[in-house]
Amino acid sequence: MIARKFSLAISTAVLMAGTAFAQGNLVEVRDNVQVVPFNAIADEVDDWDVYDASGTEIGDVEDVVGTDKNTPTALVVDFKSKSAYGDRDVVIPLDQFSLQGNRLILKADAAAVAQMPTWDD
Repeated sequence: MIARKFSLAISTAVLMAGTAFAQGNLVEVRDNVQVVPFNAIADEVDDWDVYDASGTEIGDVEDVVGTDKNTPTALVVDFKSKSAYGDRDVVIPLDQFSLQGNRLILKADAAAVAQMPTWDD
């Protein structure tokens, strides 16, 4: 029993450290940097509406972030409070999105997003 509690405590600490580490290594990219998957610059991607696979609007892009100011790797999505994703800003890798027409579609479901790090700006 003690070993199980210790293991749970270690696992929780590692997950929390990973979340802090993930955000600590990301910065907002410059407005004029190209976000290649979307053929748009970061300034254009900011404030795009985000939709789930069913076509429901679930939030909008708060920031474009990356490993440095010239390398976008993720979007920060500000989820609407009434969505299944919760009312929070979440860092989501670029490969979790697709652009269909003029809609930015999030491929990840709410359960997957719940495991992703939050963004505090």
